[in-house]
Amino acid sequence: MSEPVTQARPADDDMSRASGWDALLDDLFGLNVRALASMWAILAAPRKVFEAARDVDWLGKYTPSIRLVFTLIAAMVFLRFLWGGEDSALHQMTRDSLTDPNVLGMGDMDQFTQDYLGLWLVLFPFGYFAIHGIVALLLRVWGKGTPAPLRLRLYFAALLPGLLLGVLSTLMMPLLDVPALEATLIPLFVLTFLAYAITVFRGLAGRMAAAARAWRAVLFGFIAISSDLLTTVTVFIVDYAWLYERGPV
Repeated sequence: MSEPVTQARPADDDMSRASGWDALLDDLFGLNVRALASMWAILAAPRKVFEAARDVDWLGKYTPSIRLVFTLIAAMVFLRFLWGGEDSALHQMTRDSLTDPNVLGMGDMDQFTQDYLGLWLVLFPFGYFAIHGIVALLLRVWGKGTPAPLRLRLYFAALLPGLLLGVLSTLMMPLLDVPALEATLIPLFVLTFLAYAITVFRGLAGRMAAAARAWRAVLFGFIAISSDLLTTVTVFIVDYAWLYERGPV
């Protein structure tokens, strides 16, 4: 007699189980449920994410912070690509910032602006990760016994709320004219600083005294927002110099 056939027990990540919906969403939209849950966690309970960063596999619950930062940067770049046409407020504001007697002799200023915005899309992610990566390794606000890989994980996790603000502000660009877009810059700067500082303060909760958390949070917010500005200025200079040296096409 033949032996009875027994059905294999599906693995935890088998499509026949609940996790299959996660895989299906990823198939349809490039959307990962764990990534969305991780973003929500860093907003609602950053301490849990900071603690999970100390585990090799993020406790099996959260998406690695550097991957999430890359995703938000990619979303911001893609949206700027969509909203950066010649009739957009972003184009006009950029054109005004680039207007210079030396540049005007290089040909059509609108084309120069479009070339600048196109090159920005390429340079910004590299500049962002290079500058923030170096700062992450140097900044020590996480307490004693925090090795370099963990500092990178914690630093990029703390950047996520500020980056999310950046994505949301980019989504609003088609709704704003140039004066309104310019008027959002300072409030967005302040809100981003607060997002950084509050995330670190809450994330370090329970690990040290409130006063220690406070000064570390403010220091992190100041350094992170300064790194954002340094990234913007560096990309601007490299982008502008590259196009200026290239000359008219």
